[in-house]
Amino acid sequence: MHEERWREIVTEVHSDIPRLVEEFLAAFTATGRYGNSLVSEDELRLTAFEVFARITEVLVGTMNKSELRTHAQNLGRRRARQGVELASLIDAIQLDFDILWTRLRAAAGANQSTLIEHVAHLHSVVTLYNLMVRDAYRVEEARGQHDVRLAHARHLERLLAADDLDPLGVTEIARALDVDTDTHFHVVIAHPTAAVELRALLDVPIASGTAFGHGTRGMFVAFWPAGTPAGSTVNRNELAAIPGVRFPTVKGLAGVRAAARQAPRLFAAAGILPRLVDASDLLWAVAGDAIAGFEASPIAQATEAIAALRSTNPPVYDTLTTYLDTGSIKDTAEALHCHRNTVINRLHHVTTATGLDVTQPKGAALVLLCLFRGAP
Repeated sequence: MHEERWREIVTEVHSDIPRLVEEFLAAFTATGRYGNSLVSEDELRLTAFEVFARITEVLVGTMNKSELRTHAQNLGRRRARQGVELASLIDAIQLDFDILWTRLRAAAGANQSTLIEHVAHLHSVVTLYNLMVRDAYRVEEARGQHDVRLAHARHLERLLAADDLDPLGVTEIARALDVDTDTHFHVVIAHPTAAVELRALLDVPIASGTAFGHGTRGMFVAFWPAGTPAGSTVNRNELAAIPGVRFPTVKGLAGVRAAARQAPRLFAAAGILPRLVDASDLLWAVAGDAIAGFEASPIAQATEAIAALRSTNPPVYDTLTTYLDTGSIKDTAEALHCHRNTVINRLHHVTTATGLDVTQPKGAALVLLCLFRGAP
């Protein structure tokens, strides 16, 4: 009964939007509008109509919140570009809702209980709209100053550092950062020893908002939508040389958070890395750590031998890693621009040093467990 009456009340108010718009304009004009900003009366009238229409449509379920979000973000960005003060913008939105609330009460008449039953819903819609306008305004304002880092910082801090963050919280952060919840991201996390280096390298895309970056637990976490130009603006050779871990694609901000929280475990197993390494390769180091302490395990000895090759004989180490990637002596020789016999001799050197034959599956698997482990 109350639901039917609620729809009738909101529908009545919706049909009276032109009069609400005029009430808004009269009241807003009395307060001085937006001062010397670039907002015309025609635009004020159109925006007021859109706000009243969209809010009432959301209240009865004929418009979803994603459409409301789009409108709120467009309004926030537009007013920021027009030089409107944020406080004045929020006051104008509040005036919209004051007028709407007064009209809803009048339409409810003797059925105030119906209005009371839905006041929480109305309040949540109003609060959501305000937050979306405000966040979009701040991001646009920061972008106009060529630096959105301050606007993003508190949201990224919450995403990466909060002990408890439920799916609703992740959705709120996605909204604030203006990304879809199911966007796939490319994530790069610098080891604490290289955090400053990665921050400096990605300074321009992070400042412009095409990438996101934030420090946490001594590391620096950077990410951007997979397949976007953000990554192409960075010197790939310099990025590849940074000690850290790369997650080529994770789903949503929840995936970014998971990657950032898993990175310390990967770094603990691998130690200081020589370059940027895919997370899938570092998982071998975590597995190697798990079995290194068992009696008869060759992991500790092989790890030490491989670490020595890495530091004292780079050609042999590079041949080892390339062979493990290709599984072919011929392909390894082509990749390293050397003779096949050179590859064979270098792999024999690996066998001598580690006691493991990487041309055999068992030996290759054991070496993979040691390849990126920190030296014991």
